[in-house]
Amino acid sequence: MAQHALYPAGPAKVPADLTKPRRSYRRQALLAMLGLTLFMLGYIALGICFGMVSVRGIEHLMERFDWVRLLVTVCASLLTLFMAKSLLTVRKGGNPGGIEVSAEQQPELFAFVHQLADDIGAPRPHRVFLTPEVNAAVFYDLSLMNLLLPSKKNLIIGLGLVNVLSLGELKAVLAHEFGHFAQRSMMVGRWVYIAQQIIGHMVSTRDWLDKIISFISRTDPRIAWVGWLLGLAFWSIRAVMDSLFRLVLMAERALSREMEFNADLVAVSVTGSDALVNALHKLQAADHGWQTAIDVARSEAGRGKRLGDLFSAQHITLDAMRTVLDDPGYGKPPAAEEGCDPAQHRVFDEDMARPPQMWASHPANRDREDNAKACYIAADIDHRSAWVLFSEPEALRQQLSRDFYNPEKRDELEPVAEQDAVMRRFSRQSLHPRYRGNYLDRDLMRNFASLDELLQTGAEPAEPGAALASLYPQSLKEDLASARNLDIEIATLKALQRGELQPSGGVIRHRGEEIKKDDIPRVLKALAAEHQQLAHGLKEHDALCHRSHLQAAASLGQGWEPYLKGLLGLLHACEHMAAVVRNEQALLANTWLVITADGQVGYFEKKRMLKVATSVGAVMETINQAMAEMVPTQKLLAHFEIENWRDSFPEFGLVAVDKHNWGEWCPAAHERMDSIAGALEYIRDLLLDDLIEAEGQVEQMAAGELESRAAPTAPAAPPSYPVLMPGSEHQLQRRLDLWNRFQLAHGTLPTLARLLVSIAIVGGTLYGGWVLA
Repeated sequence: MAQHALYPAGPAKVPADLTKPRRSYRRQALLAMLGLTLFMLGYIALGICFGMVSVRGIEHLMERFDWVRLLVTVCASLLTLFMAKSLLTVRKGGNPGGIEVSAEQQPELFAFVHQLADDIGAPRPHRVFLTPEVNAAVFYDLSLMNLLLPSKKNLIIGLGLVNVLSLGELKAVLAHEFGHFAQRSMMVGRWVYIAQQIIGHMVSTRDWLDKIISFISRTDPRIAWVGWLLGLAFWSIRAVMDSLFRLVLMAERALSREMEFNADLVAVSVTGSDALVNALHKLQAADHGWQTAIDVARSEAGRGKRLGDLFSAQHITLDAMRTVLDDPGYGKPPAAEEGCDPAQHRVFDEDMARPPQMWASHPANRDREDNAKACYIAADIDHRSAWVLFSEPEALRQQLSRDFYNPEKRDELEPVAEQDAVMRRFSRQSLHPRYRGNYLDRDLMRNFASLDELLQTGAEPAEPGAALASLYPQSLKEDLASARNLDIEIATLKALQRGELQPSGGVIRHRGEEIKKDDIPRVLKALAAEHQQLAHGLKEHDALCHRSHLQAAASLGQGWEPYLKGLLGLLHACEHMAAVVRNEQALLANTWLVITADGQVGYFEKKRMLKVATSVGAVMETINQAMAEMVPTQKLLAHFEIENWRDSFPEFGLVAVDKHNWGEWCPAAHERMDSIAGALEYIRDLLLDDLIEAEGQVEQMAAGELESRAAPTAPAAPPSYPVLMPGSEHQLQRRLDLWNRFQLAHGTLPTLARLLVSIAIVGGTLYGGWVLA
């Protein structure tokens, strides 16, 4: 096929100044460049100062030998070496994985990519890699010389992205990436990346030089003091450079937001305002579809099966999700209403929804859409499949799918059809479209402290026939969607509040308004009230569903009511016990991370770790006892191919933790808890399907559609087990103690204190070294 036939036409009229950098862009670029320049000059100057002390010491030693001067000269030389070796750690970008392709192998793709780069006025990519993920990105071939010389830019195209986009949408996404190629301020990103490697190596790496200092510090005290002073000097230099570089990163993040907006406008200039926005909308579902396909592949590998085409599994997953959610538009951009001005039509709401994974550090989706449509450029979107660009696409899909599996084991796996594998997951009773997604990724029993509470929640069900017929209305789907969006909003704001998520350009937007970090608690409080009201309605609906079926089962007799109650009780126990284990696992991991944050474990930190580990061990023993007293269904035992539950359930089985074995016990306990929680969650899923199937049978028998028969033997929950209600989880330590915050520069005051102390030590070291040398 000729090249021109594969290259979508661009918009007819584009304003000449559409992609011209705004004043805010130029200002942020200037600040970022200035900050980086000063940082690099300061770094090099500090290294030169230590070098000059070394040279001065050597010159004086050549005139007259002196032990003090020799010691100072050696120390200054080590500090010079310490500064210089970090500069030599810059490495090339390397291979991102996947497959590198050439123009000879993929002529249509390269013709498309080169024409797009030429249209934008960007340099053509040096190398092109195809990877399996939902992704498109630029990376550099870097060396220290690229502080001065332009770096070669390489392009990554994820076939998980190609698999869901049309040709016009893929053009828009790649045009965004080429927009970065064309930006003069791209050198800021290159400098930042190089500087990050230098600082990362200096702050984090402990190599032979640190071992020498550590060895000296453990020798005779008459000599060890030299190692102590050198160690303090090393720490101070690391602290100064780390603190100053954080200021540089703040300026770079502000520029990054402007760069992304500008790159979006570059895409608009060659594809129109809609193509990029539609692609961005599709990527949210594409991320979920790809991750589900990967999960299915791992699950099937555990059964000795292998998928030949993960990209087909991704497509099948998206179709299955449309069925489960009863939403034919899932993963598809909503069309504008008839008569609506295209420039005013919005695909994204003004919410806090995070960007898709490939653009996780970018501005909010709605901000990007508003930017792309501020000057609306009309253009048709080429709806042909993006796969038309690739030679032998089936072979590419199969090769990357094959590379997903362990080479030593994949040939032992038996091929399985993607449709069968994916639908094995989505054919569960609980995912039937009549339930409108009510049982998709939801913990139904966590909101009930006991089975008795479920049986007493909400109003009494109506007459069985009428109650069962109206359990899953259209409004339920809308309530579930609202609950999921609220969960995303709350999780995002909490991550921003804790500093785990950085807002693009330092700007936090919520529901169309710009808010400050200090406003987050107020916004969270309002969202919590909204969430509580919505959760209460869903809780009452869940209770109504199960109580209505219990009412119908009581009228049927033949053991159906105790059978349903047994399933509900066992489901409640498994769901809560899984949550308890995950909660204790999180506490153990959090405590471990806190006490090891500075690389050293003191007496009181060790004592704290032992206390937490002992507490966790006691809870796990309670879980162990409760699991032993569970009475599963015969169907569950048959599924696991076991006869006696007490002899086969997964036990914690670790010796008691003490001051001698805690270092090995904690990682082993964490791994074992993960296994037990996974088993309980798997049993929960099986029980939920059994419950939904049993309730369906009760419904059919009550309506006369199925011949009445006796229920299976009822299962039973353990007599007692720990319960964890939402909101009662351990309050994990998100903030280090004062000493660790000082050492690691967490928080404004500790960072400032560390910077002042380290500057004083570095300055004193230079002054003292110059005088003594």
